[in-house]
Amino acid sequence: QHYYITNNLRMEVFVKEFEQEVQRNDEIPEAIIAIQSLIRYIEQSNVGTLQQLIEELQELSSLLKSAAGTSTTSVVSGCDLFVRFITLMRNRNMGPVDSDIWESKSFDPVRHFLLDRGNQFMKRLMMSRKKIAQLAYPFITDGVTVLAVSLSRVVLEILCKAHDKMKKFNVLVTISEPDKEGAMMVKALRDKGIQATQILDCSIGFVMERVDFILVGAVGVVENGGLINKIGTYPVAVMAKSLNKPFYVAVESFKFYRNYPLCQLDLPNDSKYLKIEEKGHPTVDFTPPNLINKLFTDLGVLTPSAVSDELIKLYI
Repeated sequence: QHYYITNNLRMEVFVKEFEQEVQRNDEIPEAIIAIQSLIRYIEQSNVGTLQQLIEELQELSSLLKSAAGTSTTSVVSGCDLFVRFITLMRNRNMGPVDSDIWESKSFDPVRHFLLDRGNQFMKRLMMSRKKIAQLAYPFITDGVTVLAVSLSRVVLEILCKAHDKMKKFNVLVTISEPDKEGAMMVKALRDKGIQATQILDCSIGFVMERVDFILVGAVGVVENGGLINKIGTYPVAVMAKSLNKPFYVAVESFKFYRNYPLCQLDLPNDSKYLKIEEKGHPTVDFTPPNLINKLFTDLGVLTPSAVSDELIKLYI
């Protein structure tokens, strides 16, 4: 694999650090770990212009995406949003920019400014799950049965929040072949004292009658409000629609993805397969927006049609 050497920094080092951190810490989303890599790159880079730094951040983002495995979509959207956020000259969340920064002959004031923005962006991302849990847990009432798909840390946060509020409920979790991440979700729920049952992926039709609603996480949410998530999510949504069961998505806004697929074939191959050249078992599928009732996000509770508006706000 080809890596670039720029300004005495080998991007290969940052990619390897990213891969190692992903292996060490499965609690933090890969997109956030990737953004941390970009921040470290800004700290250590000795570029002399903003344009050069942006180009190198984009190159590093591309390499991190290739190393991201099943989280390619969220790494792409997260890194893209990060670079956009820190380099936007006027940002409604950051206040006015001191013109002296941009008129300085040294690039150091600009670097410090970008790092400050980047750290603020990171703090906001790290609070995303707690914000979503606060919004979503009231939907979990005593006696309900929730169906979850595979392992989702943000869904786990919501369920734990509801449990902490003394709610009594039951969770069914699909085992999620081929990696059986659903078993990890069941263990995490049981460790928190939440009643959880592991079910086969093919048994969703049998159990759907006793489910009150479906709550899933996301690898990414696209411009039309559709969902990219672990393989098997789409048939769950189809079954839920046929039996009039609400289908909810819990997702951080850094996973909003500038793409507009209309069907499964429209998903990029590097998002669907671990190894593009093999094109074997897909790791994700696409759930169209008409099957989704609500999205719980750190920006608020949204309908699928509102996602495009929020994406515009994030990128302007």
